[in-house]
Amino acid sequence: MSRFTVGDEVIVVAGSGQMASWLYEDKRGVVQAVHESQPYPNDVQLRNGGALCFTDDELMPAAESNPGRRLLNETKGLALGVDTYKAQEVMKAALSPSSSLAPPTSAVNHPAHYSSHPSGIECIEITKHMNFPLGNAIKYLWRADLKGNAIQDLKKAKAYIDIEINRRGEAA
Repeated sequence: MSRFTVGDEVIVVAGSGQMASWLYEDKRGVVQAVHESQPYPNDVQLRNGGALCFTDDELMPAAESNPGRRLLNETKGLALGVDTYKAQEVMKAALSPSSSLAPPTSAVNHPAHYSSHPSGIECIEITKHMNFPLGNAIKYLWRADLKGNAIQDLKKAKAYIDIEINRRGEAA
């Protein structure tokens, strides 16, 4: 049975080996139909036009992409030394889509999974000082728990680290 129902707002995440999910990664849409007996049961109307069918593993509920909601779901309390009043204001802002405190995000310019680190630093600020393989490894480590398929992101990070090890080994 599919975990999605008609009307659910979803985000496409890259599924293992599925070209369509890679091409449409981070795209948002609404489930239009669910065909239980089909290999790709979720018929999704994408926001920017077009419709495609996806497996449950290739989709994430849109609500889970909100870093504030994810943080609330995953944490049991606040770390010592945190200003609880400020933390509450930040969390309210993160959970309120209309809040002026919530930073604007874009799948191209400022994706939420690149800028949700507790430090507030966006991943690109670190990786732009590295070569491509190392930067990509850091990128995949950075977002491993933010996009729904941590093992896949960790494997990608490992692959880029292996590329850099081989590159340096050949240069030595």
